[in-house]
Amino acid sequence: MNTRIKRSLLVAVVALSLTLAGCASGSINGSSSSPSASSASSAGTTTVSLGVFPSSGVAVFQLGINKGFFLKHGIDLQLTQGASSVAQLPALSTGTLDFLLASPTTPLTGAAKGLDVKIVAGFAQNDPSQIDDSTVIVVGKNSTITRPKSLEGKTVSVNALGGIGQLGVEEIVSKDGGDPSKVKFVQLALNDVPAQIASGQIDAGMTGAPFSDQVVAAGGKILSDYINQIGVGKAELVIAGSGKFISSNPAAVKNFVAALNDTYAYATDHHSEVSDLLPSILGIPAAAAQHTVYEFWSTDVNRPALETFDKLLVKYGVISKPANLDKVIYQAK
Repeated sequence: MNTRIKRSLLVAVVALSLTLAGCASGSINGSSSSPSASSASSAGTTTVSLGVFPSSGVAVFQLGINKGFFLKHGIDLQLTQGASSVAQLPALSTGTLDFLLASPTTPLTGAAKGLDVKIVAGFAQNDPSQIDDSTVIVVGKNSTITRPKSLEGKTVSVNALGGIGQLGVEEIVSKDGGDPSKVKFVQLALNDVPAQIASGQIDAGMTGAPFSDQVVAAGGKILSDYINQIGVGKAELVIAGSGKFISSNPAAVKNFVAALNDTYAYATDHHSEVSDLLPSILGIPAAAAQHTVYEFWSTDVNRPALETFDKLLVKYGVISKPANLDKVIYQAK
């Protein structure tokens, strides 16, 4: 399957969002049920659902729940886990999910194709001084891949076709004088990359801490800190919201963002407590969890970085014209 065919899968997901009711992939606690759209409780709180994917970021939200920051602001936050933000976009657009942890490529692509999706807050910002604080491209122990151009003809995994990983690889290959169309992309969850690298099923893969640490510990290496190299580190991950939910529940959105601010501030000052949650959430050893390097967490939405994302999405044919950022970036009234 070539790149063009694979990218069509992303378009199919967006098309599905326009016609079918989405379904979340399962809750963090392993139950098969998923939270319904937001509802007011008798205690005066609003139940709000947030879609997440396997990453260290999940622990940040869980820590905020455990510490009571969301309930403090009247939000009963329910986490629902899927493979990627693209996989959960249908659930967001149809109201099964209220918010979504996402690469900006997900809401920008959805909005450009007519979905009512908005970015309500930032989440992760890359630290330029750190290589492994965000998603990176890794290769295995005996790999002959030494530079981005060497990815031509190789099989590279990304967590969502047409997402930040694929755009990043295409851009770094292009900047290194290579032909991005010769890279073979496959979709793979971040936590599955170490095993697939070790078995030789893929030549390189997009993953992040703590999974990138596992690859390096096995003798592999980080090929590219592509987030920083393509200039989108100030908006690596954002919180996207359902336009319908946002317009109907402005007070809940305000309270949710306030709770995020409290959560991010506490997590920033207590990295060890975030790491303590990773073994149960991601199934990794406690020692590996304590060595995890984290991004900056901020609710700030960086427009210049989003503009760069928009240009890359058009450049590599994911969308035909840029999304309207004035409509995509939520402005509280």
